[in-house]
Amino acid sequence: MLIVKFKYPDTEKTGLATSSERFTYGQRVVVKTDRGEEVVKVLNSYPFDEEALRKFNIDKNSLYKVIRLATEEDINRATENELFAVDALEVCKEKVEKHQLPMKLIRAYATLNKERIVFYFTAESRVDFRQLVRDLAAHFRTRIELRQIGVRDEVKMLGAVGMCGRVCCCKDFLECFDSVSLNLARLQGLPPNPAKLSGACGRLMCCLKFEEANYYVRQFLPEIGETVETPEGKGKVADINVPLEIMTVELEDGRKKHFPIRLFLTEEQWNEYIEKLKEKQDDRFKCFTRAGVIGNENSQGAEESSE
Repeated sequence: MLIVKFKYPDTEKTGLATSSERFTYGQRVVVKTDRGEEVVKVLNSYPFDEEALRKFNIDKNSLYKVIRLATEEDINRATENELFAVDALEVCKEKVEKHQLPMKLIRAYATLNKERIVFYFTAESRVDFRQLVRDLAAHFRTRIELRQIGVRDEVKMLGAVGMCGRVCCCKDFLECFDSVSLNLARLQGLPPNPAKLSGACGRLMCCLKFEEANYYVRQFLPEIGETVETPEGKGKVADINVPLEIMTVELEDGRKKHFPIRLFLTEEQWNEYIEKLKEKQDDRFKCFTRAGVIGNENSQGAEESSE
């Protein structure tokens, strides 16, 4: 048995499903989820590893099941559903105005057989949309779900361009969101100014988190200005480049030399640092989410079936 990691078409988040067949990146498969049958994009296939599942606290019984490789009919129906969702979003907007609800609709999504239509929205506070859900269920005659999402989820769904000039990392390749704090900026020697470190969503940029594991080694290294012993004599630490693992030392004769940080660590410290980097790399199932679950930001949802 294999585990297939896939991407949801609406939230861009990842899920896991079991399969007897190996699929490769980019293939479309039909998966039976909490919401019904969905056409999803395969990210990778892994051998079934119970130890890895335990490590990421995943119950194997919670995994979905791949039904089949998506046929041409499945893909055509999914495309038709995308067009249907655009029209459904307009209907929902009209009903939101009718009920005068303080919410901003982001996206609509319909499962393969239209067993469920999901509407995503943002709002500054919790919204009582129970009557809206009833109206939508009566209009579409199917199960309706309204889900409030956070600003980071909004950018991941719609996409944006960051201050670096590239597509935002959350849209481009990130599978889920990690907690980001100003301590990460201080750790990397950046000015702790939220205005300069915020992304398109208004929150601290996700990229501040990327090198956190690398900076774990900083606690074992001397401070700037501290005297150290090098292969070429004593000197003062002038700079430490953690990503490159290089320490610049100003020797007593005035020369500045670069040394690998490995020279200034004990065997135990170096091994501890390497283990931390390995933890960062092994994130195969880290971002597994159930269908309809939006990242790890606060969300609000409700649903109702047609009568």
